[in-house]
Amino acid sequence: MAGFTFRLQTLLELKEQFEKNVKNELGAAMKKLEEEKTKLLQIERKITVCTDDYRAACKGIILPEKIKELKTYLSHLENRKNKQKAEVKREKQNVDKIREKLVEIMKERKILENLKEKDFQNYKKLEEVKEQQRVDELVSYKKAAKMDRTG
Repeated sequence: MAGFTFRLQTLLELKEQFEKNVKNELGAAMKKLEEEKTKLLQIERKITVCTDDYRAACKGIILPEKIKELKTYLSHLENRKNKQKAEVKREKQNVDKIREKLVEIMKERKILENLKEKDFQNYKKLEEVKEQQRVDELVSYKKAAKMDRTG
């Protein structure tokens, strides 16, 4: 079957390369998303600690400067948390977009692979027909040669 060549082999190889590149891109985007989620968790932990400090400062001896400072810091952390949530959402959308792109490329590659397989099956059938014709010709030739010797 060394004679089989797929007419769209270059396109198939290109799709495979695109798929590989998009998989790498998806991996990087997922890593970035996880980093952004980690940052969000760190901010939420800081808010929890600061909230506990704020509650403690409001009990017992009240220090207005300390309470005001903690309240301002909590407000700052809430702003950072909201910005980080937006960043996480943006990264999720990016991952989803890349994943959709990958699925589309994989579908296109699969279509080409199926077409290649069909072409190969047709090639095999054609080769079998040619081989059968050669065998028939050889048998006919041998019969004719045998008749010539006997006749």
